[in-house]
Amino acid sequence: MSAEFFIIFQSTHDVIKAKKALQKAYIAHEIIPTPKKVSAECGMSLKIEKTVLDQALEILRLKGVLFRIDLL
Repeated sequence: MSAEFFIIFQSTHDVIKAKKALQKAYIAHEIIPTPKKVSAECGMSLKIEKTVLDQALEILRLKGVLFRIDLL
C-alpha cells in the first residue's frame, strides 16, 4: 500500500487553486477536512498518494500555491 500525504493550505483560495491545477494535470487527489492533529490552519487539505507527490508539488510550486505537506 502506498503512503498517503496531506497537502495543507493556509487559505481556501489556495485549496481551490491547487485542486484546479491538479485536475488539469490529471493527478488523482481528494479534498478532505484537515485532521486537527495535523493542523488547525485552513480546515481543508488534499490527500495524495506518494507515487504522484513530487509531480503534484512541482505543479503547485509553478502555480504559486502556498502549502506544506505531512505524512499520514
